[in-house]
Amino acid sequence: MAEDLPLIVSKAVKDSLKKLQEENSALKESNLITRAEDEKLSCNLLMTELEHSRLEDAMDAELRSTRKEASDLRQKLHLQVQEKIDLESKLVPYRLKVADLEAAKKADATKMENLEKRSADREAFLGKVEKERDDAIAELAQAREEATKTAAELAQAQDEGKKVAEDLARAREETEELKKQAQELEQSTTQVVTAGFDAALEQVACQYPELDLSMVSICNEVVDGKIVPSED
Repeated sequence: MAEDLPLIVSKAVKDSLKKLQEENSALKESNLITRAEDEKLSCNLLMTELEHSRLEDAMDAELRSTRKEASDLRQKLHLQVQEKIDLESKLVPYRLKVADLEAAKKADATKMENLEKRSADREAFLGKVEKERDDAIAELAQAREEATKTAAELAQAQDEGKKVAEDLARAREETEELKKQAQELEQSTTQVVTAGFDAALEQVACQYPELDLSMVSICNEVVDGKIVPSED
């Protein structure tokens, strides 16, 4: 029995060594798996960061382009408004001229009526006042000529005023259309930026579900290392 003890101890030691080697192999395999998972996680994190950076760059580029378009529309709108003001200022003298021509036409009509009356009176006394009749006829002809000229100027002024009014109406329509386009562009810009931000936030939440994203919002900003509501 004493002779078998060394064999028993030797076998027990071999079994322990074998078990330790198996455990060591299993531990090494577990470490390799853990390292592979860590590397995979690091790779996924890097890809997420790259995708987030790409999304931010794309959003910034689109935002800059949208802002430039909005600025161009505002400038064009300003030019249209200025053109409208210029047309209004041009229309005022024509309106004054039309009013003056209307007054002159009324005065000429009154003058012509008076001259026609004088002519009729003088014709009754043709035998006595032939010279006065001739003068009255000459004055009547001149008055008619002036009235015709005034009527032609009035018609021309009315045509020019009508053309300016049509240009003004067209400018008003273009101004309203530009305002509508500017409003639609601002709404589209807000929707694009909000959608892009929400998409990026959903990806981060999917990749890191343990993170608290309740304070993350497009309306917030970082001040002194803290997320606070934006003052804009």
